[in-house]
Amino acid sequence: MDKLDMLDRGSFVEQVINLIENISDNQVSTCFAINGTWGTGKSFVLDMIEEQLETIQSPETVREKYFIVRYNCWKYDYYEEPLIAIVSAIISEIEEKTKMFPDSQAKQEILGMFRAAGVSLLSIANTAFKAKTGLDIQSAYETVIKGEKEGAEKYEKDHEYDIYLGLNKVIGKLSNLIQEIANDYTVVIIVDELDRCIPEYAIKVLERLHHLTEEQRNIITIIAIDKSQLLASVKQLFGFDNPEKYLEKFISFEIKLDKGSVSEMITEKYADYIEMFDRNIFQFEDSVEECLQAIFKNIDVRTQEQIVNKVTVAHKLLYKEKKDYSFMCMELILAVMIFVYDDGAGFLKKSIDMHNLENVFSSSKRQSNPVFSTFFKEKFEQISFTTRRNFEDEPRSYLLPAKGNLYGAIIFTWYWMHEKNKNTIIQHVEGDSYDVISRNYEDLKKFVETLDMMR
Repeated sequence: MDKLDMLDRGSFVEQVINLIENISDNQVSTCFAINGTWGTGKSFVLDMIEEQLETIQSPETVREKYFIVRYNCWKYDYYEEPLIAIVSAIISEIEEKTKMFPDSQAKQEILGMFRAAGVSLLSIANTAFKAKTGLDIQSAYETVIKGEKEGAEKYEKDHEYDIYLGLNKVIGKLSNLIQEIANDYTVVIIVDELDRCIPEYAIKVLERLHHLTEEQRNIITIIAIDKSQLLASVKQLFGFDNPEKYLEKFISFEIKLDKGSVSEMITEKYADYIEMFDRNIFQFEDSVEECLQAIFKNIDVRTQEQIVNKVTVAHKLLYKEKKDYSFMCMELILAVMIFVYDDGAGFLKKSIDMHNLENVFSSSKRQSNPVFSTFFKEKFEQISFTTRRNFEDEPRSYLLPAKGNLYGAIIFTWYWMHEKNKNTIIQHVEGDSYDVISRNYEDLKKFVETLDMMR
């Protein structure tokens, strides 16, 4: 199944693609960062960028325009020298891109370079590498020796191959080989998972990439980072007062990736959870996608996934029969208040003020309301309540409209889950569409207690 664009990143990716196209047309080299905090979907954005670049053809040659190298730093951060992983990633791409290299000349030269680098660097820890990645570097090395002689013989013939080749010489040769590819294609090096690496390794990655691409042309390096975390690493390692100045040596500019807006694909993303509910139990015309988007607004994808996983577990523990969609929305509202806003079950002890709908979801623990409060305030104000108050000392009655309304069901359930006050009562007419959800609040109180224990 294809990955879903949960945070509606399409427009962001389109802007990045346009930027890359402009840089490519000028055949200049640069390194820029996509800066986002944990959970903002940086890896997903890089996937989208890679997929779109692979479809772009050069108008001059009518063939693929970009040679893309995807380098996952964290996969190899236990390994002292990141250059090995970079070389390996390049070789993998060349072996896969048979259309780009029909004569395989560039492939043989890089494999020859890999042999030189491998003898001096790869012998450090083949056993650990194989155990963690499943790749047998020694086997790959033997393949180079036995079957890929062309590139190796070229270096030996030129007296440039040395079994103890220094790191600088390896970098120089590799840089030249990358430039040979860049003469025909724009080379795009996509660097992911830098945040997860130990600080020393992360900095070494930046240094190696800089040395490989500096003073070359038509090479674009894209690095996904959490800048605040990377700056902290630089400061920790070097003690710089201005660590940002140090990063400028490697990264020309950055593009900010915010938390995004939840897309309508949310129902596809969490289809397994949603299948536990039946929309026909309580029917309404409101968009459930819009409601879920509002509930998860400004919440990163990873946190969303953690919330839905916990809600799914709690729901399966408590209920055997399917519930209605308003019950589902209530579960997610309650989960967000508990896990994101750290409310716990205590918020059930306050009462609802229908004259102050902005604060329906407020609690004494928080200084501000949840992000979704404004959205629900607007939806509650659109409900056609019939209000009645016979005597001054009676509570004002808010009667729900006969036709089913998602937000009417939510505020009705929310009201009955909380302490009652003397001024307000929310009701429905017995026998109308709200009958089926009129006892939801009882089950949801058990749900809150269960979630509260899972914090």
